[in-house]
Amino acid sequence: MAGERKFIRESTNRILIKEFLIKKVEGAGFGGMTIQRTPMGTRINMVVERPGMVIGKGGSKIKQITADIREKFDVDNPQIEIQEAGSTASLNAQIMAEKLAEALERGWHFRRAGHSTVRRIMGAGGKGCQVVIAGKLTGSRHRTEKFTQGHIKYCGETAKQVMDRGFAVAKLKAGVLGVKVGIMKPDSKLPDEIDILLPKSEKKDTKSSKKEKKEKKEEAKKEKTKTEESAPSEKKEETKEKPTETNIDKLTEISGIGPSIVKKFEKAGVTSLEEVFEMDANDLASIEGIGRKTAETIIKELKKILK
Repeated sequence: MAGERKFIRESTNRILIKEFLIKKVEGAGFGGMTIQRTPMGTRINMVVERPGMVIGKGGSKIKQITADIREKFDVDNPQIEIQEAGSTASLNAQIMAEKLAEALERGWHFRRAGHSTVRRIMGAGGKGCQVVIAGKLTGSRHRTEKFTQGHIKYCGETAKQVMDRGFAVAKLKAGVLGVKVGIMKPDSKLPDEIDILLPKSEKKDTKSSKKEKKEKKEEAKKEKTKTEESAPSEKKEETKEKPTETNIDKLTEISGIGPSIVKKFEKAGVTSLEEVFEMDANDLASIEGIGRKTAETIIKELKKILK
């Protein structure tokens, strides 16, 4: 029981130190910490986005933090090491949660802040992310808004191994908003991702087959070049001029047809005016965002443009 109590005491102490550091290093972008026991004392590694704010002028702030940790939590000779997050800040859940909370406190709309956070995480190369904002978002009643993109694991041992989670609080006039960020990092490997390793004998067979394929391709290329050199005049006679296609952007010459309608045609896979000319009014009206009237006007005016 004594050993179990020791483990519980150490883990609770670790959580209390983490909460203390989050409050002390507020605004510097706290990204997590690890505690290691060494013969020299206790080493505390902190990941921070802005290290200058933690160190302070002449190291005054960091000295004060070490003294507070020694007194409050009874830590033997604490040594704080600061690590800059740098380019990995966008993939750190705690840093992103704090940034989102700061944005909400500055007056950003919760949807804009949530979507921009998700975009930034996915742009940094994350496999997936989820942002949860809860509190009095619009009215007097509490509600929760979720912003999810990519692949997410919610529970189980894989979620513990694969997901990085962060939490922050935004203090607004209406009340407090809770912010949770979960990130699946690019290097995270899921249990269903399997690499099949071939035996050595099969590898040799595949290598030899690849060599044979390469040799065959080279021979085929040589034969092609010979035939091209021997009969260049025949090819010239065979080639015929392809009919030129008119770009679909010319639809904007019709009054009442803007670039938005041209984009809708492009989405539907129509790229030239000739393709539009072959379609009737019903076909054009079936395209999303194009009504019956616009379809009829396009058919009437299209003949003039093609002439």
